[in-house]
Amino acid sequence: MVVYKYGYPPGTATPDISPFVVKLETWLRMSGIPYETRTGTRRDMPKAKLPSARVDGQLIADSSFIIAHLQQHDPRALRDTHLSALQQAQAEAIKALAESQLYFVGYYFRWCVAGNFDRYRPLLLDYARRSVPAWQRPLLPLLGNVVLSMIRRQKARQAWEQGMGRHSDEEVLAIGRSGVQALATLLGQQDYLFGALPSTVDASVYGQLHTLVRHPFPGPLQDFALAQANLMAYHDRIAQRYWA
Repeated sequence: MVVYKYGYPPGTATPDISPFVVKLETWLRMSGIPYETRTGTRRDMPKAKLPSARVDGQLIADSSFIIAHLQQHDPRALRDTHLSALQQAQAEAIKALAESQLYFVGYYFRWCVAGNFDRYRPLLLDYARRSVPAWQRPLLPLLGNVVLSMIRRQKARQAWEQGMGRHSDEEVLAIGRSGVQALATLLGQQDYLFGALPSTVDASVYGQLHTLVRHPFPGPLQDFALAQANLMAYHDRIAQRYWA
């Protein structure tokens, strides 16, 4: 079984600017499933989103559906069979905390806060240079920032429609701190969220945590996460075991 993972191009925000791509790659490494990385273009992907993956010729969108497909078809896949039914239910709740609440907090701070967006802009321009057709690349110095400003307005509108964009910066920060604190409390002094062995939800949490603390968006939420000693030890444990 051959897995080709489509994400964003490598750059300043390693290994990927998307927490969901980081999640998928981490899970593949936890499973011991080899994969090849490709730069994806969202408009060419199912559901117009990244990550996507091509597995034995089938193109699958969304990190959770890719993982579910591999759990069904690849005997090497991490299947969380060591978790009880109660722990599996708890894992779903933790996944929702990470991938809904904390993701949209990060989305807000990347797109809706001017200083952070200024740091995000070069990453997006680099992605554009690597992904647009060759004939469009000479236009990027002229039109890139204009297009990004339009995209930023669209993203801010989406944040408003989702709900996070209706809050003040201080309120979004409070939501983010609450989520980070909840993860730190749930983790405690365990190696992983459910003890000595990793499970799929650890890949989900790692993707969100890594992009919060290691990507170039400094601020009070990043500072708060960095101050949680057990969460940082957890982050570094996964990084050293699966990414070193």
